[in-house]
Amino acid sequence: MFCFGKKFVCGASVKGPSHVLHGIVNQDAFLYLKKRKYSLFVVSDGMGSKPYSDLGSKMACMSVAKEIELFVKNKHSSYPISQLFENVVERWKKSVLPHDVKECSATCLFVFATKTKILTARLGDGMICLLNKESSQSVALTDDKDGSFSNATCSLSDSSAVQEFKYAIYDRSLFKGVVLSTDGISADMNSGKELPFAEDIFCELKKMFFWKRNAFLRNMMEKWPVPHHTDDKTIVVAGL
Repeated sequence: MFCFGKKFVCGASVKGPSHVLHGIVNQDAFLYLKKRKYSLFVVSDGMGSKPYSDLGSKMACMSVAKEIELFVKNKHSSYPISQLFENVVERWKKSVLPHDVKECSATCLFVFATKTKILTARLGDGMICLLNKESSQSVALTDDKDGSFSNATCSLSDSSAVQEFKYAIYDRSLFKGVVLSTDGISADMNSGKELPFAEDIFCELKKMFFWKRNAFLRNMMEKWPVPHHTDDKTIVVAGL
């Protein structure tokens, strides 16, 4: 956790009720970093049907962190964004060896923020909300809930993973915060409710003492109000 002025970050992950009941490990993972030149926030959801998806999600976070570190060290290399995604995917595949990549399937969502720009990247389901200083201009990048499953099953193990990354670049000065979550949270929301949820939780955490934030997030997810929810839940909330 870090906290300096209006800039803070906190996160938590809890096992879903079905995993608690059956003694299965949490298959989600998250990571956040604050460096001198950038901030990075990552969440990953290991696909529950795969035997090593918990390893896959952890390595997804680490692979993004390492490739972003190299990207910045090379002074924002001139190679296209697709090359960054390719590097992440290839590093991830090597990191899960000797396991078959299909046995480690995991999604990958991250936000990379420099002093001037924000890159959002999303492979698979889950949610990224960028909170604009003008609430009406906030951005939600989330699951397609119109009945299409075109992005819901994408993972780092897919042959088309590099091409399936959805990304956008924004002006950092316009935004005050970011919320990322796995689909254990986003899938339980009606379409259009993501930004109000993200705004409310951001404002609640912002006024809290820093040592209370992670516990607040964990308590919220353990007492999730949606009936019959089963999935692991992970969330990262940060002030920019």
